[in-house]
Amino acid sequence: MDAVELRTLDGPNLFLLRPAIKLELRASDEERSALDPEILGLVRERVDVPQDASGRIDIAKQLAGVVAWLHAELDMGLAEIVVRELEEEGHAAVAFSWDRRRASKVLGHLAWRLVAGEAADLEAELGEIRALLTAEPDASDLPEMWPDSKRTVPTIGITGTNGKTTTTRLVASILRHAGNKVGWSSSSGVLIDGEMVLSGDYTGPSGAARVFEEPGIDYAVVETARGGILLRGLGYEHNDVSVMTNISADHMGLHGVYSLDVLGEVKAVVARVTREDGFAVLNADDLRVLRVRDVIVARPFLFTRNPEHADVRRHVGVGGWALVVENNAIVWYHDGEHEVLAELDAVPVTFGGRAQHMVENALAAAAACLGVRLSAEQVREGLAAFHNRPDQNRGRLNVYEVDGATVVVDFAHNEAGLEHLLAFARGFCDSSGKLYAVIGTAGDRDEAAITGIARIAATRADRVIIKDSERYLRGREAGEMLDLMRPVVGEVLVDETGNEREGFFSGLRRLEPGDVLAVMCVEDYETILPYLDERATSLS
Repeated sequence: MDAVELRTLDGPNLFLLRPAIKLELRASDEERSALDPEILGLVRERVDVPQDASGRIDIAKQLAGVVAWLHAELDMGLAEIVVRELEEEGHAAVAFSWDRRRASKVLGHLAWRLVAGEAADLEAELGEIRALLTAEPDASDLPEMWPDSKRTVPTIGITGTNGKTTTTRLVASILRHAGNKVGWSSSSGVLIDGEMVLSGDYTGPSGAARVFEEPGIDYAVVETARGGILLRGLGYEHNDVSVMTNISADHMGLHGVYSLDVLGEVKAVVARVTREDGFAVLNADDLRVLRVRDVIVARPFLFTRNPEHADVRRHVGVGGWALVVENNAIVWYHDGEHEVLAELDAVPVTFGGRAQHMVENALAAAAACLGVRLSAEQVREGLAAFHNRPDQNRGRLNVYEVDGATVVVDFAHNEAGLEHLLAFARGFCDSSGKLYAVIGTAGDRDEAAITGIARIAATRADRVIIKDSERYLRGREAGEMLDLMRPVVGEVLVDETGNEREGFFSGLRRLEPGDVLAVMCVEDYETILPYLDERATSLS
């Protein structure tokens, strides 16, 4: 039996919708039924620990009982405690709520040692915890989660696998176009009213905190990634509107998530903390996202590209809110009525509806803004003002014309992203034109994801250039990803390069009029985009 990890989660998380201490353990079946009679006797004086028909007690449930007993012994109040079987074989987690970091961490360590049968001076350690509880807490002893009592502005929380950053930028742009001062955090940084104040990936609690502490903003827009939820918890207690874009394979196996169902549960935390009088904006075309409406207290605001979507039709039939693409227009259904919100030809980010994934992002962003009670006219004007140009949506479907050929630069970094990129790019090819793809990703994807990207490119593109990473090897050796992709790409492989910019220039040199170059651009866009801005014509 091993203690895998004690992790402090500062906000709503996979286990609890509040700050939690997670105790993760690994044990065999025999160990998971082990008993410590002395400790069990003490615990059962205060707490019921369930056992199966044979009298055996799961070690995780025993640990949960010890945590509950310690809270009672220390007069810490009734903690919220959950036991969860994890996806890794033999792993389980016990999570309990906390409001004093240092005392709760010591309590967690003590609970583990008691269950594991390790020596402990119980009275001395209980005394240490009591001392920590009576000491005046400082900021580091309290949850980093921004509580409702401090949050003063309407907040939109955005999550999903793909499209989060574009949706965040588009929401912020629509709100700003309507005359509001907006702060937003995303994978590219923290911006206050369009000015970058922190650069880098700020999809966790620190990014949210920087937005919330800015005086004078009218709205907060907070992008949240899976890693932030799993490693730190959400950066806030509740939001007023949430958005879930989609759920697809990405970073599988990382931080203990191996299935799309559990990945969906992680991301659903953002929707589950949406206030009862708010809206959870859900992609009805993604079944895992649609199911989230069963676990939320907020009103579901559905969106779909399918005008015949049965669930959406039932939803609007009882007065529910939804955005539906019908006859190349976005139609808003609400309270038994409907109206055309915008023609897709007037929504530049969608390229007239040709970029289907951008249609979804536009639907999500428009719904979020309607959810915070912007008018239809304000949303319509905001959608019309946003383009996939580097000054508004850097690195996301930026399209250029170069000497009669087309170049599409996009932050596609997983299989679903590449599928969308190549489907969109193919539409720019002349009848005799070739589609070139520059492909690669970060090293923390598993082998199946890396070879999956190669397989999609080999199937959907005419010529493929594989690229290695310089900045995001993340534990892999240089050349290792190339070795995985090369045999899968096969005969359509025309080059392999050590980095992204070399792959881009290799493709650019090969283009003839009517050809298209699609680039999975995740780390060298600060070189590639300025080059194109200077020498090419933007089509975005």
